[in-house]
Amino acid sequence: MRKLNISKQDKSENIKDKTQTIRVKSILEAFEHIVELAENSNLDDDFFTKASSCIRYASRKLGLTSMQVVLLAMFVDRSEDRRIMMSEMAKYTGCRTTKFLRLADDIDILEQCRYIRASRGRDSLSYRVPAPVLAALRANVPYTHVEEPVMDTQEFFDRFDQYLSEMSAGELTYSELCNLIADILEEIKDTTFARNLARLDLEGEDRMLFLFMAHLFVRDDDDNIGFHDIEELYDLREIPSWVRREFRSRSSDLFEKKLIENVNEDGMARTDAFKLTDSAKQDLLGELNLQAFAKSDKGLVMAASLAEKRLIYNSAEAGQIAELTSILSAERFSQVQTRLEKAGMRKGFCCIFYGAPGTGKTETVYQLARRTGRDIMRVDVDKIKSCWVGESEKNIKALFDRYRNICSSRELAPILLFNEADAVLGVRMEGASRAVDKMENSIQNIILQEMESLDGIMIATTNLTTNLDKAFERRFLYKIRFEKPTAESRAIIWKEMLHGLSDSDAALLAKRFDLSGGEIENISRKHTVNSILAGKDEIVIDDIIDSCLNERLDNSNRSRIGF
Repeated sequence: MRKLNISKQDKSENIKDKTQTIRVKSILEAFEHIVELAENSNLDDDFFTKASSCIRYASRKLGLTSMQVVLLAMFVDRSEDRRIMMSEMAKYTGCRTTKFLRLADDIDILEQCRYIRASRGRDSLSYRVPAPVLAALRANVPYTHVEEPVMDTQEFFDRFDQYLSEMSAGELTYSELCNLIADILEEIKDTTFARNLARLDLEGEDRMLFLFMAHLFVRDDDDNIGFHDIEELYDLREIPSWVRREFRSRSSDLFEKKLIENVNEDGMARTDAFKLTDSAKQDLLGELNLQAFAKSDKGLVMAASLAEKRLIYNSAEAGQIAELTSILSAERFSQVQTRLEKAGMRKGFCCIFYGAPGTGKTETVYQLARRTGRDIMRVDVDKIKSCWVGESEKNIKALFDRYRNICSSRELAPILLFNEADAVLGVRMEGASRAVDKMENSIQNIILQEMESLDGIMIATTNLTTNLDKAFERRFLYKIRFEKPTAESRAIIWKEMLHGLSDSDAALLAKRFDLSGGEIENISRKHTVNSILAGKDEIVIDDIIDSCLNERLDNSNRSRIGF
């Protein structure tokens, strides 16, 4: 951990150049002037002379070198962007990109101190500034990253999941993951899990493979792990050839030590699907008492965790949402299902929310779940689809099987949410000959069959308005169209999103800009970020108007992007 040299007393400093004197009272204020002076400066000696007092102030506060302070100021100035490129900063300062590449050591220091996070893709390198860093700088103090200690086996797997998310974002490499996991295993070496794992004497690579598969079982109750799952463990999702070879031939130490086995399907062992053995689950994961976790809860969005959010609807939508909320309440839903069953009708409730992006379809599902106390089983269509022939169909069947198991073990059926389901609700292809088209049709046919026998609640959200397959249309009992808000509704949304906005300004924005609720929320978030950077909470209506003008990429005032 770097030792930060923090002055005991905040001192304002006068910055003098040929034309002005500026009083600096905070790190962010110093950053603001540094960025202004850096524009087209080529970061030359004259720039460092003009910015010297600002740089000294921030350097003492943060314990960073002059160049590191300048670089951090430029990153923070672009903190709204989650993909900050060195080429962009080079262009702003009038430098060649190669000059910034020569500053890689200083950028690496900022990354080690966690002031920035780097995302290293196959063909690109970008950066972002985490929100806790902005909060620290706004408080005029250096940011210190503190990693909470891992105390037990459950916390170990929670941290493993966190690290995998960082790997997925390109912010962590496989090698770094291995080192971090080794450190945590040392922290929990006295747990039954760590002791039994150590006794197995697995080599580093095999140990990581087993831990990853154990993590999938602990998190998702996953007893069907394919190569497409194992890809997530490695950089750029490339499985080493020896892993595929040893798993297919069962020559891996994980097979030898009876930690994993092939998935059995119709009496045949599948060479491309694997699971933990019962003995591995008992010997190594027994202390987790996974049965007590109610395995079916894994991966659910719990109703109790959903924050209340006021949504503004047009009158037609408001009436339909209120009716659906009433029906999905525990007592009412049970009565409705009983009546349907007696009448010989399907008991399941399938609903579709459709309309333009940003109109509140997904958030409405979350608020329905919160009000009715129902958890949500969210379906990511992209993750269901697999490049392996036959895998996608098995994934979708397993999904509905799992939903049925959850419903049978609970008093209150959760909501099965197919979010952004455009990819599976479109018109089926007739006479499909390509394998991918046949797969798409098979997935749709399975969903249609499952909707017929569904006992619970399924809600699909989609931007489709004209391309919905008629077979799906018939099976949705409730079809709610989400229109863009009226001017009156937009004014209320503006007031809700930007507290302190006057009635007249809200009416002006609502009348001038035909924005969706999601677009208004985007602009409000941008205002919040800018407020943090500037250290001011006041609303400047001209700034909000500028944000509205720049919200859409197809704005007529902007140059078009594309071919």
